[in-house]
Amino acid sequence: MSDHLTPTTSGRGFGYLPKIPSEYGGHVAVHESSSAEGPHIWLRATEEMPGKEPVQAAIHLTAESAWRLSEQLQKLVREHYQGDATPEWAR
Repeated sequence: MSDHLTPTTSGRGFGYLPKIPSEYGGHVAVHESSSAEGPHIWLRATEEMPGKEPVQAAIHLTAESAWRLSEQLQKLVREHYQGDATPEWAR
């Protein structure tokens, strides 16, 4: 399994995937939610700019919404106006 898909498990048993760095500072991260209403995912985006306090936005997604987001990201990468940005290993 790829390192970016290898979760760590919290003390409460939830899977946390490694942070993905941003090209402009900061990162995004995803982990399982403890929602009792069914499977949910937390998506956290953190902006880290030199000389400023980090800013974080947290989004709580249903599994269905998380799946749709993953499809949108894949579509934008595949069909990017600057050409196919899909890496060889993902084809």
